[in-house]
Amino acid sequence: MSAVARSKKRVWRVVIDIVLISVGALLNALAINIFLLPNDVVAGGVTGLAVIGELSLGLPFGIGLILLNLPLLALQWRLLGGAGAFLRTLVGVILLAVFTELLGPHLPEVTSDRLLTICYGGGLGGLGLALVFHGKGTTGGADIVARLFHRWWGWGFGRTFLAINACVYGLAGILYGPEPAMVALLLSFVMSRTLDAVLHGMTSTRAVLIVTGRPDEVCGGLVKVLSRGVTVLNGTGGFTGQERAVLYAVVPRAEIQRLKQIVLERDPRAFMTVLSPRESIGGYRLATEH
Repeated sequence: MSAVARSKKRVWRVVIDIVLISVGALLNALAINIFLLPNDVVAGGVTGLAVIGELSLGLPFGIGLILLNLPLLALQWRLLGGAGAFLRTLVGVILLAVFTELLGPHLPEVTSDRLLTICYGGGLGGLGLALVFHGKGTTGGADIVARLFHRWWGWGFGRTFLAINACVYGLAGILYGPEPAMVALLLSFVMSRTLDAVLHGMTSTRAVLIVTGRPDEVCGGLVKVLSRGVTVLNGTGGFTGQERAVLYAVVPRAEIQRLKQIVLERDPRAFMTVLSPRESIGGYRLATEH
């Protein structure tokens, strides 16, 4: 590939990333204006602090979000480096603030029902965050803090996010009572589940580990009947000390019962564990299947 072609490819990659960040920020702004602010629901992280600022102090959400993120952006630029990551974060923060302020006066309050607010607000917000992350960007806030804490003290990202959200939801509980804080926790759960589903895919596959003394027969059945690839690993029993083959296969969820039948027909003493992978990419499939 020539230098010009590589340059064009990088430019297109940046354009696509900016589009994804823009759409994601727009969806987050819709979730905030339609579901969160009208129902006094607080999100997690710095976004939640900006919501508290508007609800309690009357400080516009967009301005609060930018003010809270300015010192964090400065720390990211100075300590974490990476102009590309910094610019994508800057774009995400500014677009979320601008979209929220511009769209707010023109969007109606759709519902005051807590359950609908949790489901639709969390789902829309999670989808928006997933698109932002797909564009290699963030909306600032907790993500920057988590990266800094990981570098300084070795904290895990999950631990940092939990600590930040605990502080935000605790503040919401003090200011607005326990019910809004509980609603915020449920909304955060829906948002995180939506985020994971979009980022990693709602996989319909199952991974199976099979410990068997008849690996050739079992492997042959899976390959011939299900047309699935199988990986053969060598294992040793911890109690018996005997060598056993461990077969690893990934199949659609609908084929699990058929797989069990095939395995037990060929080795009634086989031991199987069925796992639910977060995501399955690539793999082997017989060329005869269409």
